[in-house]
Amino acid sequence: MSNPICDLFGIRYPLLMGGITPKPELGAVISNAGGLGCIEGIMQADGLREAIQQFRTMSDKPFSINFPLAQGTPEMTAEKAKVCIEEQVPVVITSAGSPKMITAQLKEGGIKVGHVVASTYHAQKAADAGVDCLIAEPTESGGYRGEHDIAMMVLIPSVRRTVPDIPLAACGTVADRSGIVAVMALGADGVQLGTRIMVTKEAQSSYGDHVAKLVLAATDTSTMSAEGRIRPRISKPDFAEEVLGTSSKRTQMGQVSALIDEIISVEDLFKELFEGGPELARNVVAKFDEIAQTTPVS
Repeated sequence: MSNPICDLFGIRYPLLMGGITPKPELGAVISNAGGLGCIEGIMQADGLREAIQQFRTMSDKPFSINFPLAQGTPEMTAEKAKVCIEEQVPVVITSAGSPKMITAQLKEGGIKVGHVVASTYHAQKAADAGVDCLIAEPTESGGYRGEHDIAMMVLIPSVRRTVPDIPLAACGTVADRSGIVAVMALGADGVQLGTRIMVTKEAQSSYGDHVAKLVLAATDTSTMSAEGRIRPRISKPDFAEEVLGTSSKRTQMGQVSALIDEIISVEDLFKELFEGGPELARNVVAKFDEIAQTTPVS
């Protein structure tokens, strides 16, 4: 049985890397491991072209460019979309804005398009715009979540019911085998990871030391929503003060930080998810089998 996300993007495992760094090195590691690596497309067009070309010196596997559409002018976004087409980027994932802005342009250029959504309303709008894949981002996530506070337990099944035929990735709340089993049981075809990838051995050169320190020290109350329209989840200032001795160094991080307590390799992360996940799922099925076999009380 095939997986819709793997089939769509030509990857081994249904794992997408979020737009967490403009540096191509970490994305190449994820793509080489069998996922869909990512370059955060926040730079100017010339810088984006250079990052794409650098990526291809490290990997010949599929990858994505992530465009936060709310950042920069429409003209800048269109110029970067043009670069992606010229460089034959296989996938672009858009977020924090209307997918109508560049979806048609990208698809005409032969690029697969995913879009991050935070509600069923936005999921339907993205489907109407012609995107190939949806990435559902709940309130727990560290990314751009918009004005709504919809939890993963509601968002994934709601989006799946609203647009049942489009590949769907769950973004946020996943750091281990239990997380991926849970979101796939809710209806997701795979996951998009940010915070968990930020705290891998291969990611350390892409971030300052404060990022791993904050994530590893986090509890379930260590994050908050930032102000503004796109409202990313960030570390609380008093928490940063406690851990780092200053509140000036904070970071974007999901609530799933509370479940991350060690820096592991990307290889071990994939093993945890895609070897540990099936093992856990079989254990869950066994529990339900035991319930089904129990003689009902008369």
